[in-house]
Amino acid sequence: MRKFKSKYMLGACIVGSIVSAGAAAQVAAINNTGRAEAMSAWETTLKHEAPAMEGCFSSTFPDMGWKAVRCGAPPKLVMKPRHLTSSNVRTDTDNRVLITGNGDDYAARTGRLTHSAVGSFPSVSGVTTGVVQYSLQINTDNDSNPAACAKFGFSSCKTWQQYVYSSDADEDSSNGFDPVIFIESWVYADSTSEYEAAGCPSGWDAYEGNACLINSESVRVPLVPVSGIAGVKLTGSATSGGVDTVSFSVNGRAYSVSQRASTVDINKIWRLTEFNIFGNGARTQTVSFNRGSHVTVNVAVNDGTTNAPTCLGNAGQTFEQNNLTRGSCSVFGGASPGISFPQSN
Repeated sequence: MRKFKSKYMLGACIVGSIVSAGAAAQVAAINNTGRAEAMSAWETTLKHEAPAMEGCFSSTFPDMGWKAVRCGAPPKLVMKPRHLTSSNVRTDTDNRVLITGNGDDYAARTGRLTHSAVGSFPSVSGVTTGVVQYSLQINTDNDSNPAACAKFGFSSCKTWQQYVYSSDADEDSSNGFDPVIFIESWVYADSTSEYEAAGCPSGWDAYEGNACLINSESVRVPLVPVSGIAGVKLTGSATSGGVDTVSFSVNGRAYSVSQRASTVDINKIWRLTEFNIFGNGARTQTVSFNRGSHVTVNVAVNDGTTNAPTCLGNAGQTFEQNNLTRGSCSVFGGASPGISFPQSN
């Protein structure tokens, strides 16, 4: 790392001695571009080489590996499910203007099972909102999952999983901010009588709608103001027989938390992915941007093909919201298929 920095410092000194200030600025811009490209490649490498074990990990650019770090306690946050029904989900074919949240959001649907998803904000402008209560969420399908039901004592059930960055693990700004990443897993019994008879497993919390939920361990990450979200990436992955992992990267630092894939077997049903910036749970359900904010959302999904996913409207799965209005949704295939859409106020 020290050698890497020295190279840039030496280059800057040489340039400053032989070229004009304008040319030096151009060289600096090229160096910055090269560093950004290198950092993007580094993030991709870390994603493909995520630890295949439970635990918490970190990495610093340009190191090409993960190291184990101490995990934090599971947060007590609850990122509530949407209150709308699945009948509202539609393929997006119009340019309606929509406020984001409580199901009213775009989601990418893959043709095959989704292995991983990466959420980012490639363009952010006009945003001055600073450090507030907010979350970034990658949300999967909330759907029938026979593979998971029997171990919970249910003949039929639905499962749902959320990969979360929270700006504050306890939602209490008065004692400062404690930013973390974690995975929140849900199971819903279709039968009330079975739910009442079996209850929730040890360590799980009961929730309305015949639901049980559990949060994974967490790892502390950098605190990012809302105005700085252009620099972050949130990744969620699910591997059958392995682990589910949430990863977060910003400014050359990366962090991850992994739990057993058998927690809710989301790898058996995951085909729909929602990603956005939302409120931070029950106390702060909405994150509010200043007027004049413009944010582009990118959701890259991996189902093992180069096919473009379908963009679904009214397909969001979480209840938390933001005060931005969405534009139309675009889809793309290729090496990194996904969807993209603008939102502003």
